[in-house]
Amino acid sequence: MRFQSFNEIGERPNVTLLSTEDTKARLEQWCRDAFAFLDPENGDLDSHVEKLDELLSPLMICSFLIHKQKWSRDDIIDRACTLLARLPSCPPELPFEITGKRGQPLAKGPWPNEYFVSPSFSSAGERTTTARPDQYAWPSLRVFSRPSTNVVRFALFLVMQRDIPVGFLSAYLDDMTTLLDTATEFLLQSSKSPVDARAWFVLQAFLWAQWHQTILIQLWCDATIQMKVGTSFFRHRFPLAMPGRETIGEMRPEYMCKWAFELLRTDLSSVTQDFRRMFEIYNVHFGDRASRCNLKPVPASNDGSSSGLRVCDGRAPGNCQRFESDDVQEQSAHDADCPGSACSRPTWDEQSYKSIKGARAVSLEETDEKYIRYCPVTTETMAVSHVWSHGQGGRPESGFNFCLHRRYTKLAKALGCGSYWMDSPCIPTDMDLRYEAMGQINSNFLNSKVTLLVDRDLMNISIDPLSLEAKEAIVATIVVCDWNVRAWTLLEGMRGCWNLHILCKDNLTISLKDVLNDVVAYSNLTLISPCLTLQHYIPTTDRPVEGEIPPVSIEQATCLLNHRHATKDRDVTLIWSLVCGSKLFKTPVDFWKSAVGNDISTGFLVSSSPRLQDEHGFGWAPSRPNLLPPTASTPTNEQYPAYDGYDSVWGRITERGFKAEWLACVIGRSRALPTWLRLKYFEDDLSKDSTYNKGGTSRLDMRSLYKIRSIIAPVFKKYSFVAIMLPCTRDRGASGPGLVPRPFQYQGAAKGPLLVIAGSKDAEEWEWQFVHEWDTSYQLPEFALKELLLV
Repeated sequence: MRFQSFNEIGERPNVTLLSTEDTKARLEQWCRDAFAFLDPENGDLDSHVEKLDELLSPLMICSFLIHKQKWSRDDIIDRACTLLARLPSCPPELPFEITGKRGQPLAKGPWPNEYFVSPSFSSAGERTTTARPDQYAWPSLRVFSRPSTNVVRFALFLVMQRDIPVGFLSAYLDDMTTLLDTATEFLLQSSKSPVDARAWFVLQAFLWAQWHQTILIQLWCDATIQMKVGTSFFRHRFPLAMPGRETIGEMRPEYMCKWAFELLRTDLSSVTQDFRRMFEIYNVHFGDRASRCNLKPVPASNDGSSSGLRVCDGRAPGNCQRFESDDVQEQSAHDADCPGSACSRPTWDEQSYKSIKGARAVSLEETDEKYIRYCPVTTETMAVSHVWSHGQGGRPESGFNFCLHRRYTKLAKALGCGSYWMDSPCIPTDMDLRYEAMGQINSNFLNSKVTLLVDRDLMNISIDPLSLEAKEAIVATIVVCDWNVRAWTLLEGMRGCWNLHILCKDNLTISLKDVLNDVVAYSNLTLISPCLTLQHYIPTTDRPVEGEIPPVSIEQATCLLNHRHATKDRDVTLIWSLVCGSKLFKTPVDFWKSAVGNDISTGFLVSSSPRLQDEHGFGWAPSRPNLLPPTASTPTNEQYPAYDGYDSVWGRITERGFKAEWLACVIGRSRALPTWLRLKYFEDDLSKDSTYNKGGTSRLDMRSLYKIRSIIAPVFKKYSFVAIMLPCTRDRGASGPGLVPRPFQYQGAAKGPLLVIAGSKDAEEWEWQFVHEWDTSYQLPEFALKELLLV
């Protein structure tokens, strides 16, 4: 199998790469040819699906050698059909919101009947479709009536050739994305009438379905590999901004925490943004529950009145009031069969705790209804990971409900353990003892025999009987449960992934790995993305030797923590450092100074994360992995969390600063408006083909010049030079840029490129200022590839 791209002509190895303009022309011509099949005035609409398929098929070239396979032809077809049957019947609906010159909606009015599946009848004589002549219905579009030839080819290929690299279809999916973008541009700009708009929309729907089905199968393939090889932090980079955030949010079940869903929605593995099946499953178990997020009083209006209560908006954890707190949340939960009132509350035996050197666990046999007693943590210990706000938080000095000790004693013995570790009875209030215990968390979970995941929503899922539906419910719940949104539990789950079990209803447990294996193997393919968002909890085949922490890069750790918060904000840096490795750092300055000599990706730095202050050489470095937690009154300006920046050019952290190549437009200060824009390029830069948007500066109109000036003018109050910077996409297999430099696209939600603004007094050392989302209705200047030192 190989792919024919739009930017090349000829047969391999004699392939000629086309220019950007020629490639765009080929894409536009393909879309015009496809549109001709959908044009009611000139096309044969009865065969539009077949003709679109024929036009798309040459992008994928296959030669299937059936006689070399271990399965028969019929077995291969059966397996491929089983895989295809796991696809949803249609992709998520795209809104048809095109309006005419007078603002009238073009969706209303007659649609060609041939665009839809013809009404058919069952054996009982009943209609099996809801489509009627002249009526628009998204699920009934004929372009969804069957998978395309290329989708079938890929399913057959995977059945026969399972040993393929992750992201095998990247080149093909890139072409599908550019085709879809081109068709969407025609839809928005070239629709001269309602008839044209509907035809372009059907083409958009066809390409959207092809991309959606192909990426689902690709993700299934990647997840199957992931479950075999373990935690390799696969990240999927197929950015596509449809359907929109608001459309998806409207489908979210009421009980589902908005901030938890935002973590799922923005994960790099949620590339399809298709949560329909997950929402259905979630509603089965929690559809009758009201919103779980805290209700807060709406601020009083000018007349002094208040409009009651509102639910958090899901844009920041501080807007929910469930995530940050300086108070110790006292333990209140009891086991299901405990009456509560008669339950004793043992406190710690301080002498027993202090008599042990190293990490302490709760002794199963010596703890009684009055005192919690301890023993050393061993490889036979069960580590418990839970959420404090669910009623099991507290300190050993204040006590621990004895019924919970009985629960964890019973579970530990059932899982073959001789003790259990849990933060509430094992981390004292005294700060010296507390930091000592926190420094042992990595090894406690890494070396434990079993890690038990405890969350109240998961404890509502029944696994008796153990069915595929129960496992699907666990996946749909865990990705948005409180346990998965917290920073400490992220760390605990990652270190305890070697044998991570989930506590379900009636104190029954199940292995997370078993759950994910079966959902990946048998469930609707739209559930694959949620499974992949849990990849950091998937173990490799072998547990590392004692004391050895699996490597996690700063970029990966930051990406995992960019939407996860700790109850106490002071713990953020502690968790950040522990996710990266075994050494505990209390301040972000010490954390970054320990990274001198390491390489990090430039794309990772492009975020709204606050930077270190008054630390020369480290002013570019994020001071935290997540954004500052705002309050409900904070303005809802768009914020850009940090991602791993994989595939962008790498730079080196030095004692002087961060040195890396960027695409940069360097501007010198000038008072004269017509000449204020002076680009500072070195002569050797101009002699190379090292520019992006070549000639863009000379094409800038006055409107775009004013836009640039409005962005950088405040920086000129302090600096003589301003650099507008873009991270550069690196060459595959290397750390530097490719022969033709291209900007690296921000991995989160942004309509335009994110520009980094830096200032300098001497054009040698540059100081980080801020990031700015560029409005694409304005023109960009020319950017030259230049090595800069950020201090």
